[in-house]
Amino acid sequence: MRSRADRLGLDYRHFRGQRRWTDDGLRAAIAAAGTWSDVVQMLGLGDSSAIARVKGHAARLDLDASHLRVLQPADTTNGGFEPDIARLDRAGSLLAAAWFTLCGHDVSWPLEPSRYDLLVCIDMGIRRVQVKTTTTRAGDTWKVYLSSSRRERRTYDPDEIDDFFIVDGDLAYYLIPVVAVGGLQAIHVGGYDQYRLSRVP
Repeated sequence: MRSRADRLGLDYRHFRGQRRWTDDGLRAAIAAAGTWSDVVQMLGLGDSSAIARVKGHAARLDLDASHLRVLQPADTTNGGFEPDIARLDRAGSLLAAAWFTLCGHDVSWPLEPSRYDLLVCIDMGIRRVQVKTTTTRAGDTWKVYLSSSRRERRTYDPDEIDDFFIVDGDLAYYLIPVVAVGGLQAIHVGGYDQYRLSRVP
């Protein structure tokens, strides 16, 4: 259809396809913006991960964006960073790896697919650790699912992993042996205080 429109000389620049913005909208945003972050905000994307895609479209359209910077100047009050607990699921394995590293243990990342997230070398050998995070409140504690959720919930077999490393919405850490919660799809972490870890070793 696009080739046919080109042959007929039809202007389809106002078409967006799956995009929420047009080529003309991109031109206007680039002309008015000072940074690439400003551009994606003006286009209503609001996500810095969209910068690469928008820059690609700008290059395809041969738009002059030489005046744009990739990053905005840092906010002098907090460095321009604002942690969001909604991203905890992405940070969970990193937090767990950092905790084990601070304790002096070597950490390895397994190749996918694997039923565990980390391999941790301790004095007794290598532990297979599955990391779970939760932002789900359950009264005065947190509910965390200990099962995988592809298609249907599946619990972890003790032959697959050794421990659960749990990070709750208060950023409290728990290291729970799988044998202590075997067969359970979910737990309330308040009932497992004996497995709660020091925030900083």
